[in-house]
Amino acid sequence: MPRPALPALLAGLAFTVTPALSAPVAVPSPANSTLPSCFVACPLGDIHIVATIRDLANVPAAGSMVVLDFSGCAGAYVCASSASDPYVYDPVSRTIRMAANGAGNVDFPLRVGGGCGTGGVRMFADGVLMSSYALVSPDQTGNGVVLCIAGDNDCGLFVAKVGTPDPSADWDCDGDVDNVDGNHIVGEHYLHSCDGVVPTRHDSWGRLKSFYR
Repeated sequence: MPRPALPALLAGLAFTVTPALSAPVAVPSPANSTLPSCFVACPLGDIHIVATIRDLANVPAAGSMVVLDFSGCAGAYVCASSASDPYVYDPVSRTIRMAANGAGNVDFPLRVGGGCGTGGVRMFADGVLMSSYALVSPDQTGNGVVLCIAGDNDCGLFVAKVGTPDPSADWDCDGDVDNVDGNHIVGEHYLHSCDGVVPTRHDSWGRLKSFYR
């Protein structure tokens, strides 16, 4: 029986040993991405953390898995998972995750209270550290509800930080805590909780802050 011609034999061998080539994996780039400047959350979920993840080529990283890591933020209070949450919360690792859409966008309507200093919350995309933040919330006590009453005094905790650079109450990340921060932290989110709005009378921040002068 005649042997196959050498070129044909080599071609056959090349075909059998050549591995299939996979598409290159896009690596998220913190420099090219659009990330939050401040990290603010309310137990009601009415404050959104929004980011656009782009890769090293400045292309939107569609499907990138974005993880918010609260393991270094002992003061964070993450509300129990709800069927309405568009993200997944893992209480063991204290992480929240969501896949970016086709444009590389993620939008977390976080139901989170409490607070911690700079670097306590970290944002990753496909395992790449994108940024780290202090956590700011109108729920200063970190129990999942915003109230200004004896035994649960978010207003008192906030007022004690006025005039300081405490990042856990610096809503606008301008380096100091003032009444502008208070208007947001308490005035706009008073009575908000993980389960909705607390059914009691809604006082304004203007009236509440007079109690602490």
